Amino acid sequence: MSEIKAREDRARRRLARLGYRLNKTPSRSWLRAYYGPGYMILDGSTVVSGCSDREYSDTLERVEDFIGLLGQSRRL
Repeated sequence: MSEIKAREDRARRRLARLGYRLNKTPSRSWLRAYYGPGYMILDGSTVVSGCSDREYSDTLERVEDFIGLLGQSRRL
């Protein structure tokens, strides 16, 4: 398993524990060919992160940062 896939799976599990869902750019989307893989974080059907200027605009690093911020706010 590649490092990126392992990081995606870890992020997906952590978000699920916090009540969120991680979506990745569909493999047949034109966005993926032009921008590369991207991510969106959803709370139910509401996009929380990753749709600022286009769909799936978050990188894996931004997803991990978001999880870190959520974890810090939950500890307070």
